[in-house]
Amino acid sequence: MTRIPDTRIHYASAGAVRRPRPADPARPTGIQLNYANLLDNLAEVGAPHLIGLRASGADIEERAEHLRKVLDAVTSYVKAVVGDTRYHAACTIHDETGFLVNAASDIVGALRNAGERQAADDTDPAGWMRRYYAETAR
Repeated sequence: MTRIPDTRIHYASAGAVRRPRPADPARPTGIQLNYANLLDNLAEVGAPHLIGLRASGADIEERAEHLRKVLDAVTSYVKAVVGDTRYHAACTIHDETGFLVNAASDIVGALRNAGERQAADDTDPAGWMRRYYAETAR
């Protein structure tokens, strides 16, 4: 009796479960990626410029814009942290980040208003005195 050679193709790995590759420790993932993005965004914004003895309207406007960029980056990160925590938590966590958005808007808006007032005072040096006396007379 002659033996017929086995011509079937064998796949040793067929049906085997592949081991997950470990994450590269040098590359952030998940919420760590959001944190890395926060740091990158803050580095891109940079530090505010120094103001001399007296802030001009333009100085205050520049500070308002700087804070807007910083607070936008921080707000984005906070939303990511809250969202990630809500996803992984077994309990209910309310997203209250809208309050942060409102506070950031109020802060930047107050600085912009002050910048506009200061710009008006820069063109009319006695204007601040008239406004001061008008406000204190109430």
